[in-house]
Amino acid sequence: MSTSGAFSPYPVYAAPRHLAGGGDPRYVTAPLIALGWTHTSVDGVPELRLRSPDRHTELALTPNPDKPWWTIYAPAINPPAGQQAWHATFGGRTPVEALAGLTDALVRAAPSIAPDPWAPLSAAGWKVSEDRHVTATSPDGTATVQLYRAGAYQHWRITTEHDVVGNRHEVWSAHLSGSTPAHLIAGFAAGLADASPVLRAPDALPVLSSNRVHTKTAEAPGLAEARLRDRIATARRTASRVRIGKGLRPPGLPPAAPTPGSPGGPRR
Repeated sequence: MSTSGAFSPYPVYAAPRHLAGGGDPRYVTAPLIALGWTHTSVDGVPELRLRSPDRHTELALTPNPDKPWWTIYAPAINPPAGQQAWHATFGGRTPVEALAGLTDALVRAAPSIAPDPWAPLSAAGWKVSEDRHVTATSPDGTATVQLYRAGAYQHWRITTEHDVVGNRHEVWSAHLSGSTPAHLIAGFAAGLADASPVLRAPDALPVLSSNRVHTKTAEAPGLAEARLRDRIATARRTASRVRIGKGLRPPGLPPAAPTPGSPGGPRR
């Protein structure tokens, strides 16, 4: 699996991100672990599994070239009443910044009004068209987000591919069930469509798309680690605001600690 800056003291900024490779997986996993997601691994096996504190969501990172690297599914066990099951899979070159858009939304309180998943793409200049299916195409024509519809059945599929010597080659793909909550789709779309360059190790850029990726050397060491620390700190601040400010507990977060004087809290 590629890591952002792990093998180079001077990573590069790369754009567009949908062609820049997967990046550092800790960008996704470290904030979840910091928020109390339990993790398991086996010595000598490059696999990581995370389970949310409420035990309703699981994430697996399995670096297997013949299968999706990332899998998220919910409910994992003992589904809450009324919760509809959903799942998502992502290829190894899916940019971690896009995947983090989904996981960040997962550990926040869901909005009272479901967002439009196409809005972040349209705002970033992606062309949205609708016939039997709904499809958004990136400005460079290499990436598509599609809501596939066949009667009552539907699912989301995201694909990045481009021509190499006259033939189309896939860089990465992702699939999300049609029941995936809209705010999670919108979070992924926002992370994918963001035009900001992303940090990557120079030797981790996908070979197939290297001629389409614009890079600039980041003239400072330690940027990837600093970015990771910021991610963890932001996740903890967001969780604290949700618990204390609104008294809500988003899926995937541990219960809020009782406050003094509240039912179940310490009494003086």
